[in-house]
Amino acid sequence: MKRRWATLVAAALAMNVFVLPGAVQASTTEAIADTGGMTLLLGVPGAPLDIAVTLDEIGHITEVLVSDPTFSEDRGGDHKVRFSNEDDTTRVEIKAKNNKLRAAVKTADLASILGAHTWKAALFASGQETEVTFEVADDGAGNPVLENVAVGALFPTDATAEVGDVKTEVDDEEAESSVKVDFLWNGYKMTLKIKAEVEFDDDDDDDDDRHVTLKVELKGKDQQRLRDMLLEDLLGTYTWDVNLCDGTDVAVTYTIAEPGTVTVDEVTMAGIATDAYELKVKNHGFDLRFDDSKARLSVDLKNHDGSWDLKVKSKTTEKCKDHDDDDDDDEKKKDHDDSKKDDDDHDGDDD
Repeated sequence: MKRRWATLVAAALAMNVFVLPGAVQASTTEAIADTGGMTLLLGVPGAPLDIAVTLDEIGHITEVLVSDPTFSEDRGGDHKVRFSNEDDTTRVEIKAKNNKLRAAVKTADLASILGAHTWKAALFASGQETEVTFEVADDGAGNPVLENVAVGALFPTDATAEVGDVKTEVDDEEAESSVKVDFLWNGYKMTLKIKAEVEFDDDDDDDDDRHVTLKVELKGKDQQRLRDMLLEDLLGTYTWDVNLCDGTDVAVTYTIAEPGTVTVDEVTMAGIATDAYELKVKNHGFDLRFDDSKARLSVDLKNHDGSWDLKVKSKTTEKCKDHDDDDDDDEKKKDHDDSKKDDDDHDGDDD
């Protein structure tokens, strides 16, 4: 797997390389693909469960391992894989698409998700796994509550992590407990959301009619925001190198120079200079979109009384059409609602 994030540590940010290996079908964003996957270790007393997910360099699911031999795969695809146990009482669902990598354990018994758990993934292409530990407990009334959420190992070593407050809600239809952990590095942000939920069927509180879910989801977009920088620390030549949906390699080389100018030097397609794009030049930046493609790059510099902000946003194959997208409308609506609730600097940037 190519490691784009690691290249961004170059002195004074002299060279930033955005690399997304070729793919004809849709994939995750580079931020998710570069993790290589994740592991979720459920320390359920008497019934521990290990789930290991492997992604290829464009974010497709290549392997999912579930330690319990009673689980077998009953649905598979590039973006979504599902395992069920023999009596179909518990399911493990893995999804890797767009800017998300998710693992969900669905069962009817709250006891099946109780315990001390560990999530691991290599963030920002560090090659070393960041670790988050947490516990799911019973509040005494059959409702889940998250406790002792902590970040253990953290990579890159100069990254920072912020653990949010645990939010717990209980009503007649469901009880849920959730928390977010933000990871920040070099102007990039990734967020891990953990949620334990019990949904009750209407007018029936019998355990057999409860739907219990533990969901762990990592989100990350290819967006860099550096604030309050010295201009001299941003000067240099940058290359954005990605692929269109048909696999064609495209690259944009641009230069940041005194007194804050941003100039596009060259645009290539399959290694050859091309004019198959639309360029909008702005003060201290530009927007570039390729013809007949959703791939685009936006670079903006802003001066604030001598300090500078740099914002680099890109879109690549995550907007390509999928052929194995079998999500139902309810899941799509939940994803949309969750996205609207997220109040971070990296959302709401499609235009």
